[in-house]
Amino acid sequence: MVDNPEKDLLNIRADRDVGFFDLFSIEQISNDDLALIYQLSRAFRGYKTYKFDFNKGCSMVNAFFEHSTRTLASFDLSGKNLSMDTNSISGNSSSISKGEGYLDTVLTLDAYNLKTIVIRCREAGVPEMMARHVRASIISAGDGWHEHPTQALLDGLTMLDHFKSDDLNGKTVTIVGDIMHSRVFGSLVRLLKLLKANIRVAAPETFLPAHVENYGLKTFYSVEDALDGADVVYALRVQEERGANGFIPTLREYSKMYGISRKRMDLAAKDAILMHPGPVRRDIDVHSALVAVDEQSHILRQVENGMAVRKALLWVLCSRCDGKEKEVTLQ
Repeated sequence: MVDNPEKDLLNIRADRDVGFFDLFSIEQISNDDLALIYQLSRAFRGYKTYKFDFNKGCSMVNAFFEHSTRTLASFDLSGKNLSMDTNSISGNSSSISKGEGYLDTVLTLDAYNLKTIVIRCREAGVPEMMARHVRASIISAGDGWHEHPTQALLDGLTMLDHFKSDDLNGKTVTIVGDIMHSRVFGSLVRLLKLLKANIRVAAPETFLPAHVENYGLKTFYSVEDALDGADVVYALRVQEERGANGFIPTLREYSKMYGISRKRMDLAAKDAILMHPGPVRRDIDVHSALVAVDEQSHILRQVENGMAVRKALLWVLCSRCDGKEKEVTLQ
């Protein structure tokens, strides 16, 4: 730790910048972008809740039209740690509940001269569409079944730090659970390919999208076979709010077949880690004893890394915002 945190971060960044103005997909991120984001994230993490003035005078609105704990809190706190003015709106508290469309809502927010609008919504594609119409940087906090890019970024940081490596070449990541309805999977699989990981998925056939193997991964119906020798075990929640309960007999039956127990975790590599994007359904997705107290669980480490990654993104995007191409194509 150095005496001047601001200078430390500025030295890391120097004249480097990411190649995007908005973030709605992992596919926008290059290897150079990823290296910068992770260097900055590790530095921010080391300074914990230190108050930087990098984004002083910048405003951000968290437009969360779906419920959230981790993502909303970490974006809000990250903005405050960067000296931003932050505000949050929900579907119930916005004019969306009165029939206003997403476009008019976001255009209204953009008229307040915001630097960043963070959007979470049930419909896929909304953040990308909104990014075409506003001056503020749009960051997706999850859209429908599509993607959740900042979740993937914090997951990648968690894995790389555990293995003390710049990539995941030679490592096997097994993702277990509701693949079809998971936006977390949509971003994670893209990032894992960028990091050169071997990817396995284990799920009931009804939870696997058609042609999922085209992502360059191996599919398993037996969770035991998928966990054999895995370096990362990544459990996903059954997305009942997106209709997933209609694809399995019962949650109890699902848990018997795919819940991560101590016995199943022991099938993975000796130094394997357990991850979950939250919220965890204890004794359904993961057995309760494994969630927080087991030394292999990195679930709370993911939460900590979420703050660090989002600080890095807010800093680089807010400072680039004025250069965003202004293409207002209202029709």
